Amino acid sequence: MSAGENIDMEAEVGVEGPPAAGNKRTKTQRSSASDLPPKPKKKFPKRADVWKHFIELEDPVGKSSCRYCGIEMSCDSKLVGTSSMKAHIGRCKQFRAFNETDSQKGLGMDNNGDMQAIRFDPLGFRRAVNEMVVINELPFSFVESEGWKRFCFNVLPMYKTFSRRTCTRHIAAMFVKEKASLKNLLGVDKKRVSLTTEIWVSPTTSYNYMVITAHWIDGNWQLQKRIISFKPITDHKGETIAGQLIDCIEEWGIEKVFTVTVDNARANDVAVKLFAEAMRWRGVGALVQDGAFLHMRCCAHVLNLIVRDGLARVNPSIVAIRNAVKYVRSSFTRLKSFELRCETGKIARGSLPLDCSTRWNSTYLMLNSALKLRVAFEKMLGEDKLYCDYFLEEDEKEKKKRVGPPTSSDWDEVQRLKKFLKIFFNCTLAFSASKSVTSTLCYHEIVTIERNLISKCGSGDIEIRKQAHIMRDKFEKYWDGLMNMNPLVIVGSVFDPRNKMEFASLCFEKLYGKETIEYRKLHASVTKVLKNLYDEYSIMFGQPDQTDAAEDTSDHGDSELASAMFDLSDDEDGYERMDSLYSQRVIEKRSDYASELEIYLTEKTEPKVENNLGLGYDVLSWWKRNSGKFPLLSELAKDVLAVQVSSVASESAFSTSGRIFDPYRSSLTPYMIEALICTQQWMQSSNQSQPAVANLAQMLEEVDFFESLGKFYNKWRLLHIMNGMLSFNFLN
Repeated sequence: MSAGENIDMEAEVGVEGPPAAGNKRTKTQRSSASDLPPKPKKKFPKRADVWKHFIELEDPVGKSSCRYCGIEMSCDSKLVGTSSMKAHIGRCKQFRAFNETDSQKGLGMDNNGDMQAIRFDPLGFRRAVNEMVVINELPFSFVESEGWKRFCFNVLPMYKTFSRRTCTRHIAAMFVKEKASLKNLLGVDKKRVSLTTEIWVSPTTSYNYMVITAHWIDGNWQLQKRIISFKPITDHKGETIAGQLIDCIEEWGIEKVFTVTVDNARANDVAVKLFAEAMRWRGVGALVQDGAFLHMRCCAHVLNLIVRDGLARVNPSIVAIRNAVKYVRSSFTRLKSFELRCETGKIARGSLPLDCSTRWNSTYLMLNSALKLRVAFEKMLGEDKLYCDYFLEEDEKEKKKRVGPPTSSDWDEVQRLKKFLKIFFNCTLAFSASKSVTSTLCYHEIVTIERNLISKCGSGDIEIRKQAHIMRDKFEKYWDGLMNMNPLVIVGSVFDPRNKMEFASLCFEKLYGKETIEYRKLHASVTKVLKNLYDEYSIMFGQPDQTDAAEDTSDHGDSELASAMFDLSDDEDGYERMDSLYSQRVIEKRSDYASELEIYLTEKTEPKVENNLGLGYDVLSWWKRNSGKFPLLSELAKDVLAVQVSSVASESAFSTSGRIFDPYRSSLTPYMIEALICTQQWMQSSNQSQPAVANLAQMLEEVDFFESLGKFYNKWRLLHIMNGMLSFNFLN
């Protein structure tokens, strides 16, 4: 363990004093006392000055570690004492280097980007190396690599490198320390959390891993997300999943859960049901509404199933364009030939991606890129004979003539299909956003999908109409009103101050008509859910219903007013007091007092004004500013806004197969895998200045940049060879 990480784990040796005189005990007392567990020995601080430079290790016992070079030495007070440690400090090179650099400070930036005077800290540098290994997913052998040793020798010659085993121990200690800190954070206020689950696949071992993530909104109204379990799972049965969930919350001391977001599988239905039964045994406050809203289906997974069914039928136009893209990407010569016909100038392979037939989002991205280069493809059809001959050949896999080349009608059909798929692509990204509140946007996206499916079912394009009918049937299976939908999906939109109930009412009206039975049922159901949630939180936080409180206050006020009027009538001067008249007016208005929920819903909605900085609307900031006005409702808003409508992040939202480990991590032990995954996510979450995930445009720019570097290197290498040949000829 590193010195910095061992400070919190010091185990000091104490001395037990003799019993006080006059405290003799009887034989019975002594025998009963012997049955009790021994009292822990009292710990005393170390007195020797040399302990400023060493840390006593907990394992192995009787050993200490140098704060500068990390060497372990014996420190048993009965055997060697501190003499060996004093001798080591006198010859420790890292200690001398530390003293030399102690007075030499340079300028550097802290985590906030501010300049400050800093000096080299061996322990801090070692800790930073361990963090780099974790965050960048480097193998432990990186710290033993030749390149890293050369870097340290040239930049920090006083720094002593360490082995991969030492690195492993440091990271394990880091995981234990961070876990204890997070457990303390969750246990201080007994926070109610929403959970998400996801399955990771290990291709090189027989293990599959179940990841459990906790989501909550902290006291500063910031959305927090922490992985709290990453353990292997033996099978995908509901009983096994439920058992893992229960073990996880018991390990972390979590007592209250709001929702559990899982993908659409029968095993997960069983798991959530069993988990709810186990939570009910923990007390009344463990679940909200007795777990009626506990089960939240992953919206990204449901949407993926809907689109996948719609695209199950092979579309010849898509196949034709796919084959055209394959031809262009198959060789550098063909790519250059295509580039000559592009109006946009130079392109790279990354600018024209090839799709994966099992991931519909990649098909959308391929069509989107190909449509931008439609003119170049049409020019090749009339100018490039090799391009035309390519489609006369037999496909190696299909064993039949290739479909294509794409005609004008193919491009037109794909253009319509691309617009159709764009709706689902954007909705999936909205569902799976992991750094912002998604519960307020979910119902908006669902209604957008439903209205577009209804519209496309009447399309004049036969192919689009067929796909829309298939998708709508699948849609109604999961999201038909409130029959199969968690009501919190709609309730979440109500807690957006720009929407409140007005947005939900508009959606009901556009889908079913304002005077229909469906409209009235949905409106009444959502209103009832809101009222029930508010009433439960009123009891939970010890605040009685404000209407009842107003009536009690009114009765008390009536007696006070009667007394005041009696005093006024007996006033010998007969003056009329305005404070008494105002008290009467307050009592009359007090009967009209409403709950916080009613006040919130009846007030005007916030205007949907575009931000001058181009930033999205921050619903959490609004609730933070208005939490004093709505103290009880804001507690409910915290839990509703922390609900996750998707169990996966955006990078894996378009697949139903789960995430896949890289071979390096798959070879580690389950404990070490959990330590790396959890510690990495905790560090990234605590770093507020971390960069956003690169979007598609940024990734394509990087591909173009690397390809341009390759071309530049080839030209430089050719020029270098030619110069060498000229020099050789000149010398000869």
